[in-house]
Amino acid sequence: MSKRRKISKRTHGRRTQLLAAGLAVLATAFVSRAAQLQIVQGDRWQASVWTQTTETVALPAVRGAIYDRNGKALALSRQEYRAFFAPAQSADTRRDAQTIAAILDLSRSQASRLTSRSSGWIPIGQVSVGQKDALTHAVGPGVEFEPVLTRVYPEGGLARSLLGTVTAEGEGRSGLELVLDTLLRGTPGELVGRRDARGELYPMPANPERPALPGSDVYLTIDADLQAIAEAALEAALEQTGSSGGDILMADPRTGELLAVASRREGSAGTVPAFTSPYEPGSTLKPFLLATLLGEDIVDLDDRVYAEGGEYRTAHRVITDVHPYDTITVAEVIQYSSNIGAAKLSSRIEPGMQYRYLRDFGFGTPTGVDFPGESPGLLRRPDQWSALSQASLAIGYEMLTTSLQLMTAYGALANRGTLLKPVLVREIRAGDERNDRRFEVRPIRRVIDEETAQRVSRVLEAVVGEGGTGAKASLATLRIAGKTGTARIATGGSYRDRRYAASFVGFTPADDPQLVILAKLEDPQRSVYGGMTAAPVTRAVVQAILATRGRGLIEADLDNHARGHLDWDARATASPYRFAASEGVTVPRGEPGDLKVPNLRGLEMRVAAARLHTLGLRVELRGTGRVARQEPAAGTRAIRGATILLR
Repeated sequence: MSKRRKISKRTHGRRTQLLAAGLAVLATAFVSRAAQLQIVQGDRWQASVWTQTTETVALPAVRGAIYDRNGKALALSRQEYRAFFAPAQSADTRRDAQTIAAILDLSRSQASRLTSRSSGWIPIGQVSVGQKDALTHAVGPGVEFEPVLTRVYPEGGLARSLLGTVTAEGEGRSGLELVLDTLLRGTPGELVGRRDARGELYPMPANPERPALPGSDVYLTIDADLQAIAEAALEAALEQTGSSGGDILMADPRTGELLAVASRREGSAGTVPAFTSPYEPGSTLKPFLLATLLGEDIVDLDDRVYAEGGEYRTAHRVITDVHPYDTITVAEVIQYSSNIGAAKLSSRIEPGMQYRYLRDFGFGTPTGVDFPGESPGLLRRPDQWSALSQASLAIGYEMLTTSLQLMTAYGALANRGTLLKPVLVREIRAGDERNDRRFEVRPIRRVIDEETAQRVSRVLEAVVGEGGTGAKASLATLRIAGKTGTARIATGGSYRDRRYAASFVGFTPADDPQLVILAKLEDPQRSVYGGMTAAPVTRAVVQAILATRGRGLIEADLDNHARGHLDWDARATASPYRFAASEGVTVPRGEPGDLKVPNLRGLEMRVAAARLHTLGLRVELRGTGRVARQEPAAGTRAIRGATILLR
């Protein structure tokens, strides 16, 4: 063997040894590193992998529903989905885009946006459960969904300012949605899962899902039917009188429950001015002067007051009456709304006594109603009064009240002298009887005795009678007691020409009050007097209630003559559609041709119902949204009291 071949063989052997040694070192290093990762650092890396692949998903709680007193849904939460299109995961982008557009009825521009790029997630919009199922079946993996809970209002705009709004995250932002937020929102749950390489989330049996707890359901004292009547009556009154705003409130004086709250002002969207915007009430405050005088046994109703022929000059100012009177009784001071008579009577009371009675009737303090931003009004203490204050307060000036405060005070007169806290929430149902709550009557104080309250009520009934300022609120078949008011509106610290608040507050039936009503109009452009504008509104509201109610809200005080008109009419029962007797409304006996049923198709249900109410027709609703069908058809002749079916 040559020397060169020996050297080559020796070199090759060394290289093999070096390669083997290198591989051994590398294997040792690999094993050592693996041992370090698996044994020494295994827990740390396992925790890191767990963190990267494990995800905790919040499960939103279903927000509780809001119902009216009879169980009609006013606000509900509905499961919907945010939908996204992934072109990269679609087998045929153009075809899938066309399918999505057809299912969701997208416009051409919206459909073209789905093919505007080839990657990423393209938002489609929010879809219902049914649309989600249709998209999943028709498109498949090219569409992804994110669950969301949406707040819906089945009655449309009914009582919306009272109900309020929620944020995009489902939290109460205003109105009752805000006040009741902690009850309605519920408790979110969570789901712990792991994502695979494709991003799919799988639940982990070792970490079971913690379900979300739904919020409590709230039942209001509001009656949806009465609310619809109040809102329709207010809208009609604003249009007919040219007023800039107004309120129509209804309550049960026996419990303090608010039954309807319709309130509008220019620039007050999202609020309830009847709770938050105080004003000088004018002559609607005079009954509380009478309650003070009678409660302290200072006067009798037959005592006489000289009314100065319509103009009363004092050392400080001139007080006038709309109509001149000579000598009138104390009762007639209220019946005819004499400013001069009220001013003279107020001089018989000590300032502290006048203040105490007004304060006890709730003026100058919040009512405590469950609603944000309630105004306390304004009632200054006697040590801040001027020489004019007693007479001014007697005729409803130098103090501020909200419509809610004023109606609550009249509720005390109707409730035989006891002031009750106004209530908006009737019941809370948490799904667990132990946590369910029902709100009871909340008496605040007795202001006057029963006899005094009854004497004041008789005077207020005379106000609505012949010759009284509230005669236009009267009904032949139902006794109503109340008082009109006409007050100037101050703007920027001074009174402006032609700015008035016209109002009427009353209760019915007069001898057994079951309903308190307040009607107030601001800036009426025709007559500014409450007796000419607000009183007729009150009568229209009561007529609509009597014509449409089937549960008999007002059942008492109908005389036999009135009841005789409420019998079923044989000619009506022979008609191809149903008629029903209406509690309390005089339904004339006549041929089924007194009215023509209007065409209501396409109108919102509540708008259509309000239109029928004003005609004296009853309504039965089947479904929500807009009217698709009506029975009987438009143009059919009917008599008052007929029931019209809307679908």
